[in-house]
Amino acid sequence: MPDMIMEMNWMLILILIVVSAIVAYIGDIVGMRFGKKRVSIFGMRPKNTSSLITVVSGILITIFTLAVLSATSQTVRTAIFSMKFVQKQITELTSQLQGSRTDLIDLETRLLENQKDLVNKQIQLANIEGSLDASETRLREIEAELSLTRAEQEKASINLAELKIERGTLEEEVNSLNLESEKLRERLKYVRGGRIVVFAGEMIAQTVVAPATSGGKPEPDDVLDILLRSAKSMVSMRYGVEPDEVKVWVNPESIEIIKKSCRDPKGRRILRLMASENTVQGEMIAASVTIHESRKIYDRNQILAEERGIPSGLPAEQAETRLYSILGAVNSRAQRDGVLPDPIRGTVGNLSASDFFDAVDSLAQRTNTATVTVSTESDVYTEGPVRVIIRILAE
Repeated sequence: MPDMIMEMNWMLILILIVVSAIVAYIGDIVGMRFGKKRVSIFGMRPKNTSSLITVVSGILITIFTLAVLSATSQTVRTAIFSMKFVQKQITELTSQLQGSRTDLIDLETRLLENQKDLVNKQIQLANIEGSLDASETRLREIEAELSLTRAEQEKASINLAELKIERGTLEEEVNSLNLESEKLRERLKYVRGGRIVVFAGEMIAQTVVAPATSGGKPEPDDVLDILLRSAKSMVSMRYGVEPDEVKVWVNPESIEIIKKSCRDPKGRRILRLMASENTVQGEMIAASVTIHESRKIYDRNQILAEERGIPSGLPAEQAETRLYSILGAVNSRAQRDGVLPDPIRGTVGNLSASDFFDAVDSLAQRTNTATVTVSTESDVYTEGPVRVIIRILAE
């Protein structure tokens, strides 16, 4: 309502009021003057003439108002002179507006339906995108698994190739072992019919290589010759054959050990020729050389064992057992002190049977308490042997 009041043409309304008042005033004055003069128009009475003038004044006011409004407002001219046309247009426009409203309602309905479809499509799109993300994730997982599978396949191919190579090697080893087994069976038959001259791990020769001096150094060929002659001599004496009938083979690694020991400018070395396997009489002896450091262990006449308070009148068997015990202690002490034992027998000493039984008889024949001492016959080195002297002393 306030907006309608503000939008009214107050200036036009004011002009119309003022003009209508002026025209009415003039019409009233004219009517009064005609009434006082008792003027008659068209033969009418003066009173009626005054009324006619008043009517004409009202008509003029209306005509003047319409003229002013028509002159000042296109809308008024249209309302006065084209009202039916305007009404017809309003009716048509109203019909069009109603049709437009119907179309708008249809469009709004379709819009709502389209919005619903859009929402459904968006939901479907979101589901598809979710499925696509899950598919892409699964695809990446499958690609990773495929890469891993390919790597494992390549690794398996490499392992298969290695296994094939290893299989070939094992087959060769099996064939070699079968051949060796056949040889061993043949040798076993031969061993059963023959006799073993040396055992695996047995020392068949030994020599000492002194440090190289200004006066000269040992030659490897001479050292090897000493070992071979010593081995052949030992085997020949053991089984009563000629040394030339004994054949000994030394592996190349042992030759290098001999050369290295001969080039060493300092230090005393022991070279031992060891049998590599059991060998039957008539076969070649396979041997290898081991090297050890040599040092002085005992001085000459050094006492290795002493036992006091041995009673007199011991039977020979007890005296022999007592001496065996003392010599066993000497053997153990010498090995602890660094003397290399015989690999087969495990002994380090060297005492003749006659010396041993002479000592047994001397101890058994004593009439008083005795003391037994065991001392070295000469200087003793790492390579041995420990040659001892047994003394029976009275207390």
